[in-house]
Amino acid sequence: MYYYGGDGKRYVFPNEKTYNTWYSDFSSVKKITDAELAAVAIGGNVTYRPGVRMIKITSDPRVYAVAKGGVLRWVTSEAIAIATYGSNWNQMIDDVSDAFFTNYTVGSDIALADAYSSSAET
Repeated sequence: MYYYGGDGKRYVFPNEKTYNTWYSDFSSVKKITDAELAAVAIGGNVTYRPGVRMIKITSDPRVYAVAKGGVLRWVTSEAIAIATYGSNWNQMIDDVSDAFFTNYTVGSDIALADAYSSSAET
Protein backbone atom coordinates (compact mmCIF):
# COMPACT_ATOMS: atom_id res chain seq x y z
CA MET A 1 0.00 0.00 0.00
CA TYR A 2 1.13 3.49 -0.77
CA TYR A 3 -0.13 6.96 -0.02
CA TYR A 4 0.01 9.35 -2.97
CA GLY A 5 1.09 12.70 -1.56
CA GLY A 6 0.28 16.20 -2.68
CA ASP A 7 3.93 16.49 -3.70
CA GLY A 8 3.41 13.84 -6.39
CA LYS A 9 5.38 11.16 -4.53
CA ARG A 10 4.29 7.86 -3.05
CA TYR A 11 4.79 7.04 0.58
CA VAL A 12 5.09 3.44 1.77
CA PHE A 13 2.97 2.02 4.58
CA PRO A 14 5.47 -0.31 6.30
CA ASN A 15 2.69 -2.63 7.46
CA GLU A 16 -1.07 -2.97 7.91
CA LYS A 17 -0.95 -1.69 11.50
CA THR A 18 0.46 1.63 10.30
CA TYR A 19 -2.17 1.81 7.56
CA ASN A 20 -4.94 1.13 10.10
CA THR A 21 -3.97 4.17 12.16
CA TRP A 22 -4.87 6.33 9.15
CA TYR A 23 -7.76 4.41 7.52
CA SER A 24 -10.45 2.09 8.86
CA ASP A 25 -10.73 -0.01 5.69
CA PHE A 26 -9.47 -0.30 2.13
CA SER A 27 -12.46 1.30 0.40
CA SER A 28 -10.48 4.33 -0.79
CA VAL A 29 -7.63 2.27 -2.25
CA LYS A 30 -7.19 2.68 -5.98
CA LYS A 31 -5.46 0.07 -8.09
CA ILE A 32 -2.98 1.17 -10.71
CA THR A 33 -0.73 -0.68 -13.12
CA ASP A 34 2.87 -1.57 -12.37
CA ALA A 35 3.96 0.94 -15.01
CA GLU A 36 1.94 3.73 -13.36
CA LEU A 37 3.40 2.83 -9.98
CA ALA A 38 6.96 2.82 -11.31
CA ALA A 39 6.44 6.34 -12.66
CA VAL A 40 5.87 7.74 -9.16
CA ALA A 41 8.97 8.34 -7.04
CA ILE A 42 9.07 7.07 -3.47
CA GLY A 43 9.08 9.89 -0.95
CA GLY A 44 9.60 7.83 2.21
CA ASN A 45 7.70 5.74 4.71
CA VAL A 46 4.44 6.61 6.43
CA THR A 47 4.65 6.81 10.23
CA TYR A 48 1.91 5.99 12.70
CA ARG A 49 -0.85 8.59 12.82
CA PRO A 50 -0.23 10.85 15.81
CA GLY A 51 -2.40 10.27 18.86
CA VAL A 52 -4.00 7.01 17.68
CA ARG A 53 -1.73 4.35 19.17
CA MET A 54 1.52 4.23 21.09
CA ILE A 55 4.54 2.37 19.81
CA LYS A 56 7.47 0.50 21.23
CA ILE A 57 10.63 -0.21 19.32
CA THR A 58 11.48 -3.89 19.61
CA SER A 59 14.94 -3.27 21.14
CA ASP A 60 13.79 -0.51 23.54
CA PRO A 61 11.49 -1.14 26.53
CA ARG A 62 10.15 2.43 26.53
CA VAL A 63 6.67 3.17 25.24
CA TYR A 64 6.28 6.23 23.04
CA ALA A 65 3.35 8.40 22.09
CA VAL A 66 3.50 9.58 18.49
CA ALA A 67 3.28 13.33 17.97
CA LYS A 68 2.86 15.32 14.77
CA GLY A 69 5.68 14.99 12.27
CA GLY A 70 6.59 11.46 13.39
CA VAL A 71 8.02 12.65 16.69
CA LEU A 72 8.22 10.02 19.43
CA ARG A 73 7.65 11.15 23.00
CA TRP A 74 8.49 8.75 25.81
CA VAL A 75 5.55 8.17 28.14
CA THR A 76 7.46 8.19 31.42
CA SER A 77 4.90 6.53 33.70
CA GLU A 78 1.87 4.27 33.78
CA ALA A 79 -0.17 7.07 35.38
CA ILE A 80 0.52 9.32 32.39
CA ALA A 81 -0.36 6.52 29.96
CA ILE A 82 -3.68 5.99 31.77
CA ALA A 83 -4.44 9.72 31.80
CA THR A 84 -3.67 9.97 28.09
CA TYR A 85 -5.00 6.71 26.62
CA GLY A 86 -7.32 5.36 29.33
CA SER A 87 -7.26 2.28 31.51
CA ASN A 88 -6.64 -0.02 28.53
CA TRP A 89 -3.51 1.93 27.54
CA ASN A 90 -1.42 -1.25 27.50
CA GLN A 91 -3.60 -2.58 24.68
CA MET A 92 -2.86 0.56 22.64
CA ILE A 93 0.80 -0.28 21.98
CA ASP A 94 2.26 -1.71 18.78
CA ASP A 95 5.79 -3.01 18.35
CA VAL A 96 7.66 -1.34 15.50
CA SER A 97 10.69 -2.95 13.93
CA ASP A 98 14.03 -1.33 14.67
CA ALA A 99 14.42 -0.93 10.90
CA PHE A 100 11.65 1.70 10.93
CA PHE A 101 12.95 3.65 13.94
CA THR A 102 14.76 6.03 11.59
CA ASN A 103 11.38 7.14 10.22
CA TYR A 104 10.78 8.89 13.53
CA THR A 105 12.59 11.50 15.58
CA VAL A 106 12.74 11.47 19.35
CA GLY A 107 11.25 14.50 21.07
CA SER A 108 10.80 15.56 24.65
CA ASP A 109 9.60 13.10 27.28
CA ILE A 110 6.03 13.24 28.54
CA ALA A 111 6.54 13.74 32.28
CA LEU A 112 3.15 15.33 33.04
CA ALA A 113 -0.26 14.12 31.90
CA ASP A 114 -1.18 17.51 30.47
CA ALA A 115 2.01 17.70 28.38
CA TYR A 116 0.47 15.60 25.59
CA SER A 117 -3.05 15.33 24.23
CA SER A 118 -3.74 12.37 21.97
CA SER A 119 -6.87 14.06 20.56
CA ALA A 120 -5.00 17.29 19.80
CA GLU A 121 -2.23 15.34 18.07
CA THR A 122 -4.71 13.43 15.91
